[in-house]
Amino acid sequence: MAYYAAPSSEGAFILRNAAETLSITAYSGETATDADGAVTVGIVDSEGQTVVASGTSATSAGSGVYTYALAAQSDLKDLTATWSGTWGSAMEFTTQHEVVGGFYATPSEVRGLDSLDGETSAYPTADLVSAITWATSVIDDYCGCSFVYRFHRDVLDGTDSADLKLTQLFPQTILSGSIAGTALTATQINNLNKYRSGVLRLKDDTWTFTNPGGQVIVNYEAGFSKTPPPDIAWAARTLSRFYALELKNRVPSNAMSITNEFGNVQLAQPGMNKPTPLPDVNTILNRHRHRAPVMF
Repeated sequence: MAYYAAPSSEGAFILRNAAETLSITAYSGETATDADGAVTVGIVDSEGQTVVASGTSATSAGSGVYTYALAAQSDLKDLTATWSGTWGSAMEFTTQHEVVGGFYATPSEVRGLDSLDGETSAYPTADLVSAITWATSVIDDYCGCSFVYRFHRDVLDGTDSADLKLTQLFPQTILSGSIAGTALTATQINNLNKYRSGVLRLKDDTWTFTNPGGQVIVNYEAGFSKTPPPDIAWAARTLSRFYALELKNRVPSNAMSITNEFGNVQLAQPGMNKPTPLPDVNTILNRHRHRAPVMF
């Protein structure tokens, strides 16, 4: 039987300066299964720098469940946790986590919406967290930017000019970087001009082009603001509610209409410039879109 490890959805996004308990559940097939002995964890960031030393003890918290209490992180970053143990033979499982500057919605806000309020058995907190994570991804992907600060790591070719175009709009803080293996100095980072368009301009220096293949690396925080605009927050809550209710929805996903006590009801369908089946949400996302429309 194959072995799997499912991370807790609540550890996907970790708020800056807030401690978080990371968790996995190990499975043999569909059965949660304890390891034969101790389970350990090690955590590194996207630079490969150690955040938690490999071999640190994890805590057993029930059938197949192992946790680690991660200390608060002051910088935004991507984290990779490696969980090691023996289930018949030595195994390793990896989970991904991101330290973020804020959330579009909280589980308690989504819980308070119609049809979810008080329905903790049908819609547990883990489902609401998954719903918020999905809604955040839909919004960011369609609009072309994040509306709270997020971590990004770009690996780019040099330009032989003072200007470099990042992959993300609204850069806020440059954490670190390098050109052809030479780290940017604190003076270079302090003298960088950051533009809403994603352009970084070096003062009295150039982003040297040496060889193609990503000789420039920039680690940075980017996002529209520290907190999302109110209508984006509303869209995130509404979209999260839609996701959660769809988990129990018995209407076929390819249905174009349904007949009920109100007669024949046409169902809204996503499409170009309509990223979701929710027209009111689509209106807000189109209002805040920074990505050019796709033509086909």
